[in-house]
Amino acid sequence: MTPRAIVRLLVSTLVLLVSAPAFAQLYTERSYILPDGSIELTGTPARPVMASMNISNDQPAFDPFTLPVHLYFGVTDDLTLGVTHDRGPCFNCGDQQGDFYNAAGLGMGLLYGLVRNNRFELDLHATAPLIPLFDPFFLSVRGGVLGRLNISHVVAFVFDPSLQIGLVGRDDGNREWLALPIWFYFQATDVVVPFVGTAINGPLEGYSDGLQIPLEGGVIASVNRSIDLGGVLQFGNLFGRGGSLDFRSLGFIGRFRFD
Repeated sequence: MTPRAIVRLLVSTLVLLVSAPAFAQLYTERSYILPDGSIELTGTPARPVMASMNISNDQPAFDPFTLPVHLYFGVTDDLTLGVTHDRGPCFNCGDQQGDFYNAAGLGMGLLYGLVRNNRFELDLHATAPLIPLFDPFFLSVRGGVLGRLNISHVVAFVFDPSLQIGLVGRDDGNREWLALPIWFYFQATDVVVPFVGTAINGPLEGYSDGLQIPLEGGVIASVNRSIDLGGVLQFGNLFGRGGSLDFRSLGFIGRFRFD
């Protein structure tokens, strides 16, 4: 299936989901920690993109096309472990980006519940080790917190700040990176959840020179208690250093739970 066919399939699926009945707990109140024994195929918990396609002006459509898929396991009711991908396998990166799996950003993810109730959740969110270029000579660790504050019954504020520290390959650019992403999710109906998000990202060394401020918007729909599907449009650096509308990507959002 070509990337264009995938996009058409996603759009058709989202149209059908708008009228789907609700089967699960409201998305804006759902915990990021899996129940003991559950398995989840998804993306980054705060905003679970499972496929990303470039639609920038200066590159061919859908080049690159990557799969930043995460696989999580509920070890206990407070601890979730998994295999994560910052970027994932790349299907058409070509010589500029390396081979199929070169820039995957492979890591071992951890989520540990610190505080959890109906209106607020705070979890330890760590990745160790993190191999940015699928190369033993590039090794990092990343730590932070993942949280959700329910401002009202229909609005949730989500934050996922982290600091990545380069351990191996520092002389080749594997240095510290600070990411401060936030999102606002709106429970429009029992099923449909639009959202908007932004971030302040950049290297600790020369932070202002490398500052990136993206902007994104999308929608998530709950098919049933175990499946969420959606899409997101992201402007990769709209307001940061050298920001413009030119760098854009389209993402497929998914969450598939197996209890």
